[in-house]
Amino acid sequence: MYKMPEIPESFPELCDLNLAQLSNMSENEDLLLEFFVSLPQLKQVTSDKEELITNIVDVAKKNLQMEPQLEGKRQEMLYKYEQLTQMKSAFETRMQRQHELSESCSLSTLQARLKVAAHQAEEESEETAENFLEGRTDIDEFLTSFMEKRTLCHSRRAKEEKLQQSINTHGPFPTSH
Repeated sequence: MYKMPEIPESFPELCDLNLAQLSNMSENEDLLLEFFVSLPQLKQVTSDKEELITNIVDVAKKNLQMEPQLEGKRQEMLYKYEQLTQMKSAFETRMQRQHELSESCSLSTLQARLKVAAHQAEEESEETAENFLEGRTDIDEFLTSFMEKRTLCHSRRAKEEKLQQSINTHGPFPTSH
């Protein structure tokens, strides 16, 4: 920060002038201006101003020289940010997919699916029995289809019960050994 030179309360240079010179200076602005321009304080302010201007120009030139490098770094940062954004998006998508897969493989989900599948196989076997009783299928087709569907139904119910026992014993989360 610039500090101005001290401005004196009196000017000793004026003490050396006689009354006619002082009166002349008071009435003539050019003489008064010439006197003030010759003061060491004003010369110091002018010198300081020129030095500040030179320093500002030097700093501005250095800044301009750094502009291409700064622009290159800016572009590099923007590219890295874009990469980060894409990677974050891909990560979030994969996390969502992993969560969905994890949910679909949870023991409770598997148990619910087994229950639905067992119920569906039971309904299909009952439908096969009704078709036979109503005479829509012959005995050979009935026996093959009914036995297949009943076996599937009982197999799924057994798996469901075994899974329930496992859940009761080990908790709802599968452990990998």
